[in-house]
Parts: sequence; C-alpha cells; structure tokens
Amino acid sequence: MKKIIALTFVLCLVIPAFAQEKLTEEQAQAQIDTLKQQLSEAEAKITELQSQVENLKSDVNNLKTRKSELESKLAELQETWKRCQWGRYKVVEGDWLSKIASMREVYHDGSKWPMIYEANKDKIKNPNLIYPDWILLIPTLDTYKVIPGDCLSLIASYLSIYSNAKRWPEIYEANKDKIKDKDLIYPNQEFTIPHD
Repeated sequence: MKKIIALTFVLCLVIPAFAQEKLTEEQAQAQIDTLKQQLSEAEAKITELQSQVENLKSDVNNLKTRKSELESKLAELQETWKRCQWGRYKVVEGDWLSKIASMREVYHDGSKWPMIYEANKDKIKNPNLIYPDWILLIPTLDTYKVIPGDCLSLIASYLSIYSNAKRWPEIYEANKDKIKDKDLIYPNQEFTIPHD
C-alpha cells in the first residue's frame, strides 16, 4: 500500500515533466534525484502516520475498556442508589417477616415477605429468625394498589413507597390519567410509583 501511494505520487510528478520540452541528461538526473528525495520523505511520512494510527487504535481500545468499566460502575452505583431509597423498618419483639410485610405501611400483603428477605440476606441467614432492633431494608414498589383509607400523602409515606408523605405529588403527576382529583382516589385503583 505504501509503495503504491509513493509510486502514484512519483508518476504524477514525472508524467507532466516528460510532456514538456526535452531535458538534458543533467536536468533529468536532477529531477529524478528530487523525486527520489520527495519519495523518501513521503515514505517517511507514511511510516510516521501509520505509527500514529496504531497509537490511536490503542487509545480507542483503552477508551472502550474504560467505557465498559465506567458502565459497570454506573450500574453498581444505580443499584446502590436504589437501595438507599428503600424504606427502613426496625424489628420489634414478636415480629416475623410475613407480619412485617402485611403491615399497612409496608406492603399490606404478608405474601410479599420474600422481598424483605432478599433485600436483607446479608443480615438474615434464616427467614424464620429475625431479632429485635435489626434495621431491615424495605424494597420499594413500582406499582401500588389502593386500599380503603388511603390518600396520596399516606401512600407516599409508606416504607414500600417513599417513606415521605411530602412526595405525594410525584404519584399524582405519574398517574394523572387515573386521578382526576388529587383528593379523590378509590380502592383497587393501581398507580405507577415513579423512582429516580
């Protein structure tokens, strides 16, 4: 490839020179020497550029590796951030996982106890044994089915939602198609719960 480019370059310079008036032998030799010098410089430049291309390819590969590492770290941080948003429940005497899950401020559904167990496996070795004063993570829900007595601020205050009643507008904004009046919600309505 390098030779073809160099040869093409030389021919482009030589052909117009021959099309002109006849040269003396010394003039022709001088032109040939000039062209050889230009060819040598062009080959040196090609070699330099090839080296730069190889360096750039190496840089691109390094950047791809770095990008992959950063994407992995981002996914890890997103998971950590998600866990930071989860509610917290302090175990009291007489608690067990399904009892906690069935509490209104948690899931009001005892069958969801495995969610609590999975989120706290680092602490809970046996799902039948939990101890007072443990702080358990309560994973958040992506959807919520309204039960009698609920209002948006109460839903937002639940440990499985936001643990913060003041965040009720987020639920309202995400479900405007289902909520005509923010002060009127009905049992069995199912709301999307947005999380950052």
